Amino acid sequence: MATSQEVTGAPEDDLDIGSDGQDTVEHVYHELRTMILEGSLEPGAIVSQVSLAGRLGVSRTPLREALRLLQHEGLVESEQRRRPRITPIDPEGIDALYAERISTEALGITLTVPLFQKSDLDALAATLKDMSAFAANHQLDQWQASHLRFHQLLVIHAGNHLRAKITGSAERSQRYIRLCPQLQNAWSASQPEHAAIADACAQGDTAVAAHLLARHLARSALSILATHAPEYEPRAVRAALRLIGISVK
Repeated sequence: MATSQEVTGAPEDDLDIGSDGQDTVEHVYHELRTMILEGSLEPGAIVSQVSLAGRLGVSRTPLREALRLLQHEGLVESEQRRRPRITPIDPEGIDALYAERISTEALGITLTVPLFQKSDLDALAATLKDMSAFAANHQLDQWQASHLRFHQLLVIHAGNHLRAKITGSAERSQRYIRLCPQLQNAWSASQPEHAAIADACAQGDTAVAAHLLARHLARSALSILATHAPEYEPRAVRAALRLIGISVK
């Protein structure tokens, strides 16, 4: 993996590049965030603001603001008097992210299952079917979009604030899934896990749904860590599992 890749271009003291009418912080933020999560801006890449502004067709003013927002989100690092860089792969960060997902999504599904309507369960089943079709056709982008939708549906009645937190964490996970060959090659293998979670929701079994979801997330975390840091001990993930009553070695 290239950790010293630089997004290069003209010197940093070039004048701002003109806008194409989409010169807004929100637009630039979403564009950059997508590039990071999808891996087109690799972990550890040093960012040339002039080059990146030219690539996006915007000026450096909204670019700097977008980079600051991404820094708060943990996707960009910026030290004083140094160029920003895309946050490298950090096993402790992966551990913490998935521990957070286990805790918040277990809570979210616990709040949601008793409130599921038939339309919610129908949407869950339809999304599961889409995931299966995309996996069979090796359509990664479409599968990931449906996969995110599936996890959002599992917590649809958890309240706006908790749902927003869960979605943000799930979106950040996409970056690691794309960088983990084991997970990319295990789409079909993960389908029974998703189906079992959906079945528990349909049966109204809150405890089983929460435990299956937590174990599913933990397995994803362990696969990612096995790729990037096989010697790392996932203390946070194991602690999160114990907190919701799942025994771990």
